[in-house]
Amino acid sequence: MKRDNAVCAIVLIGLIGTGIISITLGTGGPAPVVIDASATFSGFIEDETGYRLHSIRVFENVTGIHLVLNCPGSDFDLYGQLGETPTTSLYDFRGVQSGNEEFYYDFPEPGILHLMVYSYSGTGHYDLIIEFYYE
Repeated sequence: MKRDNAVCAIVLIGLIGTGIISITLGTGGPAPVVIDASATFSGFIEDETGYRLHSIRVFENVTGIHLVLNCPGSDFDLYGQLGETPTTSLYDFRGVQSGNEEFYYDFPEPGILHLMVYSYSGTGHYDLIIEFYYE
């Protein structure tokens, strides 16, 4: 194996290992960026007022995004912001219904959409389903 290939392999193994550890430990750090027409993120929030972050690329020809947050037995809220990590006070959009969330985001700017699933009340598993609409 060439030296450059070995260094690349070690870096990739390190990155993969870090991703597995961050998912296993349930940290609030960003998940890997997904590039697809739709995506589903699953996670678990262990503490009330805890959160998980996810990111996904929005391409130039996207005309809308449909987001569905399923969180049985818990009241999780969904916050989103293009280009920056959202907080409960800084966001482009939010869904704060009691229980599950459903949100339509029309004509988003291209870039990286950062999403935060925040536990308003309760703990547990969630699924975040994202669908893109194109021109």
